[in-house]
Amino acid sequence: NNLRSLIMNLEGISEDDIINLCLPRAVPLAYRLDENFKPLDRPDGKLDEATGYLRGEWLGGDEAVKEILDRDRKQVYDTSVEENLEVGTDQDKWRRWMKFAVGETTQPEMKAKSSEIGDFVKKT
Repeated sequence: NNLRSLIMNLEGISEDDIINLCLPRAVPLAYRLDENFKPLDRPDGKLDEATGYLRGEWLGGDEAVKEILDRDRKQVYDTSVEENLEVGTDQDKWRRWMKFAVGETTQPEMKAKSSEIGDFVKKT
């Protein structure tokens, strides 16, 4: 609820709408702020696809967060679910994703694409 309060003020979300905002556990959300500490629009100009409310960017990507939120909703509200959706075949996938989110992955396909130090420096 504290995080929702911060996001409500930062994003200007109404009290009626903030109640419907579902947030995943332990997934970083990054904002770009202007000189007045107001969130800038995302580069694509849209709100996040996972919640539909936020201008911040989920470091694991909107699709991964959407999957997490769908899984959490099923776990809580779908009475036909008979197993813990955080364990089992998807447990390794979840663990790999969380390692990626905190920068502890050794799998090259999951590493963020960035330039090596000096790649942008013109060589003479």
